[in-house]
Amino acid sequence: MHKKREHEKLNPEMAADIAETEGAMPTEIDEASALRAQLAQCQQELAESKNTLLRAHADFDNFRKRMRAERDQEFSRGSDRVISELLPVVDDLERALAASNGAENTGSFRQGIELINRQINNLLGRYGITAMTVEGQPFDPKYHDAVARVEIASHPEHTIIGEVQRGYLKNGEVFRPAKVAVSVKPDAPEDESLNG
Repeated sequence: MHKKREHEKLNPEMAADIAETEGAMPTEIDEASALRAQLAQCQQELAESKNTLLRAHADFDNFRKRMRAERDQEFSRGSDRVISELLPVVDDLERALAASNGAENTGSFRQGIELINRQINNLLGRYGITAMTVEGQPFDPKYHDAVARVEIASHPEHTIIGEVQRGYLKNGEVFRPAKVAVSVKPDAPEDESLNG
């Protein structure tokens, strides 16, 4: 009733505008419909997001498989390159062995083997692999694998006195540790004065 009085005080056009807006207010049924529409929209957006996520996961899985296959192919091609570069060395070795059959001059045989050794070392060098120089060096477990201990007084303790198998570096990092013999101090002879 109070509102009617306010409408009566207003000019007729304003009173009509206010009456229209009051009648246009959503009812509880309209609110429920709006909430259902919002819920349906949220469910649709969730389904679209889930579908997008599943597609992205499948794409990533396919990408990972493709990268693994490409990596395997590159590795195979790299191995093929090394083998193809190694084959001429094998050819030279076979020629040296053929030349040694019945040869009285072992000097030419030695020269052939030295040539093959240089070829192999050059091939390894192209791939960044270099031989270690270890004899006379202090033992370092990062670079060396001690396979023998030799008691010797003429060398400082823990010095490499022999190389059992050559070690190699690849671009300055250990590719294969050297197997070495390491010096240790000889046991001191027992003092005879303590025994008697």
